[in-house]
Amino acid sequence: AAEQVEGVISRKEFERITKISNYHIYKNFPDGGWSEVKKLAGLERHPRDKDPLSDEELLEEFHRVATKIRRLPTWTLFGTHANVSADVVRRRFGGLQGTLKRYLIWLETNDPACFLLEELSAKSQHEISPPPAVEGESSLFNTQWNRADGPVFGAPINFRGLHHAPINELGVVFLFGVVSYELGFIVEAIHAAFPDCEAKRCIDRKRNRWQRVRIEFEYSSKNFLDHGHEPNECDVIVCWEHNWRDCPLEVIELRRVIDELES
Repeated sequence: AAEQVEGVISRKEFERITKISNYHIYKNFPDGGWSEVKKLAGLERHPRDKDPLSDEELLEEFHRVATKIRRLPTWTLFGTHANVSADVVRRRFGGLQGTLKRYLIWLETNDPACFLLEELSAKSQHEISPPPAVEGESSLFNTQWNRADGPVFGAPINFRGLHHAPINELGVVFLFGVVSYELGFIVEAIHAAFPDCEAKRCIDRKRNRWQRVRIEFEYSSKNFLDHGHEPNECDVIVCWEHNWRDCPLEVIELRRVIDELES
């Protein structure tokens, strides 16, 4: 694996290339996990990730990749062609939508004749932006609407049939159903008992081979720990937000999944 990726790798890229999941990494290296694998294999992140890059440099790299592949890249495509990891850009600009908004502004100034400008402009017209921030504790946004008994929605994402991000476990279950087959899962059953879901997972697409997998749904991955679940009775946590740094199980963070499937 180290020879294939030429010493330039993130955990997500390693899993994509080798098909070795986070679950199997921690199963074989329970003490150090991914950090131990990197140390033993001599794998490092993209060399330029070690030095802080300016917003301008990151946007220039995003532009280079987009013009090279003749389309707006998904995070997977960007990670394949870029000289900086996708996680750096994602964190800097706040996910895919934040990156595209910044890239649109950059493109209008630096390459206004670019063929990508029309596609970017069309995307931006369909996005819902939050109200502008107002300094001080008592802003119009905070004081005009005080109704407490109405429904509450997550951030606008407009992903397929779901207009807003999940704000609870049920939203995670629905969203997983929307993308489960693309992630290589066939759902057998969903029930109230732990773990929430029994499914089959494609482990060999060429030979069409599948394996049983136990899934627990959580809004955030750390809820698994808070609920007192046993890791050895589950295989995968599916969540909206991954906030359990030392999680011994494979975690599928859906907000990252939809970032990659959006474009």
